[in-house]
Amino acid sequence: MRTVIIGGGKGCRAIIDLALGSFLKELPLDIICVVDIDPDARGISYAREKGIKTSTDMYQTILKTENVELIIELTGDDNVLREIQGILKPGTRLFDHTFAHIFWDLVNAREERKRQLRELEAAERRFKSFIDSADDWISIKDNKGRYVIVNPVVANAFHRKVEDFIGKTVDEVLPPDLAKTIKMHDQQVIETKRHLAWDEVVLIDGVEHHFQAKRFPLTNHKGEITGTCTIMRDVSSEKELRDQLVQAVKLAAVGQLAAGVAHEINNPLTGILAFAEDIKDDLSNDDPHFEDIKVIIRETLRCRDIVRNLLDFARQEAPKLENVNPNDVIDQALSLIERLPQFRNIRIQKNTKADIPHIQGDPQQIQQVILNLMLNAVEAMDGKGSIVLTTEYDRRHNRCAIAVEDDGPGIPENLIDKVFEPFFSTKGTNGLGLAISWGIVERHHGTIEIDMADSGGAIFRVLLPATYLKKEWQ
Repeated sequence: MRTVIIGGGKGCRAIIDLALGSFLKELPLDIICVVDIDPDARGISYAREKGIKTSTDMYQTILKTENVELIIELTGDDNVLREIQGILKPGTRLFDHTFAHIFWDLVNAREERKRQLRELEAAERRFKSFIDSADDWISIKDNKGRYVIVNPVVANAFHRKVEDFIGKTVDEVLPPDLAKTIKMHDQQVIETKRHLAWDEVVLIDGVEHHFQAKRFPLTNHKGEITGTCTIMRDVSSEKELRDQLVQAVKLAAVGQLAAGVAHEINNPLTGILAFAEDIKDDLSNDDPHFEDIKVIIRETLRCRDIVRNLLDFARQEAPKLENVNPNDVIDQALSLIERLPQFRNIRIQKNTKADIPHIQGDPQQIQQVILNLMLNAVEAMDGKGSIVLTTEYDRRHNRCAIAVEDDGPGIPENLIDKVFEPFFSTKGTNGLGLAISWGIVERHHGTIEIDMADSGGAIFRVLLPATYLKKEWQ
C-alpha cells in the first residue's frame, strides 16, 4: 500500500521500522514519502537513511504524487488534519493522529507482549539450566501422574533418556515396587494438599540408595492442584558415614569398658589357673576329681583367651604404616592357618590379581583382619565348606579390595547391621573378632562391606585406599 507520512517525529521512525520489518505482514506499507516542515526532523533524517523520499511541502506531495493509497497524519495538529482533508484525492485513505495513536498503542501492546514472551523464555531457560545441573532428583508430574519435567540425573539412574519419561506414568518407566511407592506418596500429597517428606530406599543397579524425598502439590491461579513436584536427595554416603560414626562411638565405649573388666578379671583367673594346675599335678589320673580339674583348667584358659581378646579390642593400637601388597598379606595369613584344626575340612581357593596397587597399612593388623574373617567363615560353615580369597582394584574409587567368601548359610538381612557389634554372635563365641576387624580397618581409613555370594554364603569385602599406581594402572 503506497503510503505518505505527514509528520517526521518519533512516531514516524517507529512506523518506518514497522513497515520495513515483519510486524505489518497483514498490512504491508510501501512508504514512498515522508513530509515535515523541519528538514532535520528525526523521522525525516531516518527516512533519508533508509532511502525513502522526503519533502517539506505537504501540498505538492499530496497533489502531485501519483497513486497514493494511504496518508498517515502524525503531527497531532487539527489544522494540518483539516488541510489534508481539503486536498485529499478520491480513493486515498487517511489515518489521522487519533487513529495513529490507537494504532501506536496496539503496536506498543504487541511489543510489550513480545518482551514478556522473551522474558518468559529466558526464565524457562534459567529454570531448565537449574533443573538439568542439579544433583538432586527433580521431577514434576501433572494431575494424571504423567511426567512433565524430569532432570537428567533421574533418567541416567535408570539408563534412560529424559524424553523416555515425558508424558509417561511411573508404571510405564520405573520398576513396579518403586512405582507403587511413588504413586502412594503422590496421592497422599494430593489428598492432604501439604508438603510431605519421606526417607525412601531405591534399588539402582542392584545397590540400595537411601534418599530424603520431599513432595509438594502444584496449583494454578485458582488454587486448584495441577500436579506434584518431587525433589529427592541421595544421602547414602551421609548415612554410611553416620553409621560408621555410631559404630566408632560404640566401639570406643565398649573398648573402655572392656579394658577395665579385662584387668579386673585377669588377676583372679591367673590365681585360679595356677591353683588348678597345682591340684592337677597332685592328683593321679584315676582320681575321680582329675577330669573335673581338667575341665576347670580348660574353661579357665578359655576365659583367659576371652580376656586377651578384650584387651586386644580395648587397645585399638594405631597401625604402623608401610607399603603393603595385599596379595602378600593373604599369603602370610594362609601360612598361619595351614595347621589349625578348624581348617582341616575347609577347601581354600585363592584368586588374586597379580598386578594390584599397594596399600598403606600395618601388615600384622591387616593379616589379623583376614584371619578373623576366615575364622568367622569357618564358624558359619560349621567347619566344612569352601573359602575363596580374592583381591581386586577399584579404579573408580582408587582402592583395593580383599574379599573373603564362604559357601555357608549367609547372613540374614536383619542381622547384617549387627555383625560388627562387640559380643554379637550366633554361634556362642565371644563375638569380638568382627568388631576388632572393623576397628582395624577403620583406623586404616577403609571400610568393610557385606554381600551375598552366588552360593548363598557371605562375602566380606575389606576396602582400603590404594597408595600408588603402576604405569599400567594409571
